[in-house]
Amino acid sequence: MKRHVLLLGGCCIDEILECDHLPQSGEDILIKSKQVQLGGSCLNVATVLKRCGKEPVIYSALGNSVYSQYKNELQTEGFDCRCIYELQGQTGTCTILIDSTKERTFLTYNGIEGHFNEDNIPLEVIEETDWIYLSGIFLTYKDESQKIVPFLMRMIHQGKHVLFDLGSLVDQIEINLLRECVECSSIIKGNEHEIEILIERLKLSHITDLLSPELRIIIKTCGAQGSITYLDKNILSIPSIDVEPIDTTGSGDSFVGAFISSIMDNLSTKESLEIASRFGALATTHPGGRLKLKEK
Repeated sequence: MKRHVLLLGGCCIDEILECDHLPQSGEDILIKSKQVQLGGSCLNVATVLKRCGKEPVIYSALGNSVYSQYKNELQTEGFDCRCIYELQGQTGTCTILIDSTKERTFLTYNGIEGHFNEDNIPLEVIEETDWIYLSGIFLTYKDESQKIVPFLMRMIHQGKHVLFDLGSLVDQIEINLLRECVECSSIIKGNEHEIEILIERLKLSHITDLLSPELRIIIKTCGAQGSITYLDKNILSIPSIDVEPIDTTGSGDSFVGAFISSIMDNLSTKESLEIASRFGALATTHPGGRLKLKEK
């Protein structure tokens, strides 16, 4: 029986706008290109997992105006849509501004994709799941996000593992909810800025203060400088892969998807990080952040 990865992150509508520079307040600028697609961190992670032969299950509500279109697209691509369901309301959007340096600026509108009700997760999905991916952005929906922790606690007691991807809005997560999700995690991943925010918000002297028998791995990605991973008695430094970046959107998501897949294949942490680094670099050579399922 194939083992599944349950992805808690919600799908949103990505609007990707390329421009020469970001506008100052009151300034008008021309957009060089525009792309609109179903997106979100969990979909980027799921795409890499599927490319690597795993069985990702995306959990997300979709607004009634886009539900049929996007669910059909996902089913056509072969994704497991048992946990994608229709809800009255608007699906959130993420407007991504990409300037001439290829740096990204995100404007996020939270919609109904943050709705959480574990009754929408079939029992057979839970039974087949080994890993749970948790996006930090999924924890910014106030009352809805509070429902996630009891579910995660039950999953941990059933032997599931949680990778918590902090995300760019980690400073917007309610502090007690943030603490509880850290305590539920086997692995935490964040970029340099996100790790710094976590240290500040939890009042840590160093990120390694969080390491425990339960939380075994903390990954800090550092862009072109590669990644630093903290283990109980070791630190792994993995260099980046030299590529010509087009768009850095989704590179961290691709990194995470490849890392989870490699860990599920029983590769060592170092081997898993090296593979993840290659996938993260590959993602920067594509516009939009989501790798193609069948690309070489």
